[in-house]
Amino acid sequence: MFTLKKALAVFGLESTTEQMPAFSRSAEGRQLKSYLPHDLHSVGHKIGFLKPLARPQCVSVFVTKGGVLKSSLTLNIARLAALHGIRTCVVGLDMQGDVSNALGEAMDEDVSLDEALSRASATKGLAQLFTGDATLDDILKPTDLPNLFYVPETPELVALDQSLINRNRREYWLRDQVVMPLKREFDLVILDCSPNWNRLITNALVASDVLLSPLECKINNFRNLTTCRALIQEFAEDMQTQFKHLFVPTRFTPTRKLSREIRDWYLTNLDGCTHEAVRESIQGEESMAMRVSIPEFAPTSVAANEMRALLTEIWKTLQEPVVRSGHRTHELHLGAN
Repeated sequence: MFTLKKALAVFGLESTTEQMPAFSRSAEGRQLKSYLPHDLHSVGHKIGFLKPLARPQCVSVFVTKGGVLKSSLTLNIARLAALHGIRTCVVGLDMQGDVSNALGEAMDEDVSLDEALSRASATKGLAQLFTGDATLDDILKPTDLPNLFYVPETPELVALDQSLINRNRREYWLRDQVVMPLKREFDLVILDCSPNWNRLITNALVASDVLLSPLECKINNFRNLTTCRALIQEFAEDMQTQFKHLFVPTRFTPTRKLSREIRDWYLTNLDGCTHEAVRESIQGEESMAMRVSIPEFAPTSVAANEMRALLTEIWKTLQEPVVRSGHRTHELHLGAN
């Protein structure tokens, strides 16, 4: 339940002169004195900080390293967009299924093994679409927000990745059969990618308007960056793709010197690096566990303010026309200019 004050805080406001939407109603039709989560989008549409997109956009969230808050970033973008009345669909491409679990796919641990297996077997995803055993409508699943849907990961993603090798124009299957049809129904399509380079990842890059690469402000991700950028750049040149590439610093710890220096290097040397970073925070961990965005969970926290600012940065890129840009190359070591 969101009081008017808390509802305003989710969108970074303390007050407003706007005429606010009516409060939610109970299942019995009784007027409440607050907003229910699934009605909060009426507030965001009225006074939110994200404006409607000029055209449907596809965003891939990908980098060749796990544990970089990729799924957390995806969840925050998806929920905050939906809370602004922007129709959003997340397509899961990571076998770990973290984002699908956060969006509603997590299994109740009190059920029996037989029931859990039965439910899992009944879940259809991209593999069933590929084989013709399901339609796109069949594999779309709703969430607690009326503007947010998702396509869950299933174990058959591995077989789908292998099957693509025998298909003509195999890099275009996801774009032609999934993303383009979804763009007719949704304003924003987010592809939550595996950190492993495979055929589904090449499909995701071909389908993308914007690529978001979360980069930890830690030494292991920093060392991984050169290889990851070279791989993406070579693929983009070979396929003549037009996506814009944004880098998002994550796991930033402002009290640690190494973390600050790595973030400063990203800002100085990476074209498309966002000024805002996703810091390591208790609010970030707990909001992911609660399956909500940070601004929903702790709307007045520093982490929530930074997430709203980051989304505002990303949104500017989504609103810009697609322009093919060059890539700067730099020697990868601390202190480089």
